[in-house]
Amino acid sequence: MAKRRITHDPHQFVNAADDRRRLQLAVQTALPTNVHVLARNFARSSASSYWLLMLDQPHGCTPNFLTLRIADHKLWLTNHDQLTVTWEAGNFAAVQQTLRNRLTAKTLQRYSYHLSSTDIITLRLILHLEQHQLIWLVQLSPVIAKAYKNQRLDLHDDFPSAKLLLGNMNNSSLQLVPVTQPGFQDRLGRYFGRNLLFSQFTSHQLLRLLPTNQWIRPLLKELPPTPHLEQQLAATYGTNFVRIYVEAIRQQAQLAALSS
Repeated sequence: MAKRRITHDPHQFVNAADDRRRLQLAVQTALPTNVHVLARNFARSSASSYWLLMLDQPHGCTPNFLTLRIADHKLWLTNHDQLTVTWEAGNFAAVQQTLRNRLTAKTLQRYSYHLSSTDIITLRLILHLEQHQLIWLVQLSPVIAKAYKNQRLDLHDDFPSAKLLLGNMNNSSLQLVPVTQPGFQDRLGRYFGRNLLFSQFTSHQLLRLLPTNQWIRPLLKELPPTPHLEQQLAATYGTNFVRIYVEAIRQQAQLAALSS
């Protein structure tokens, strides 16, 4: 007699505190001894969760990181830099076993990433701009924007060709400054694909890219400091790039003063 397949109610996992604790326990007990959770976040409208893992390195070496996505549906991004595990929401034992099977040394090597000095100064800039209520946006093609997340966004093909803008964090139609810097835009796409940035759709086909602060801040604590940030940014992305964001900060301060 064939065994009856046991299915799990997708509503069984409701993202309550107890569900999150049980999932975290399943993840932590499945990790190899040289890997631990640095940060995590849970989706509000689904059973998806994202985990920033840190891989221990020999003493004196900067660590490697890995983005783990546990979800019950496909990610709308293609060419993303994440290890994705599918689970039946609420089946904690099964996802624990899946992780134990997937998190081999070979898989860790394939999906882990190292952050260079350029990555560090770029992430610090993103946080610096956010403190001044400024974020990065990309203008999507009409087809992708209209479909919301039902149309895949290719981070290798679609993202680099999208128009890059620097704008107000709270009002996406205010103070939009076009920026052309392919190297910088390429890194934004990589961070988006690693969940170091998360997205929000707006009108006018704009996709807001907001820093995942609960990931970036603990991550930067594990990495070397960056003195003379502005000089390093100018050397990497050009003085015109620095001039644009410095002027945007100045204008943002003026707007804030007028509204106060």
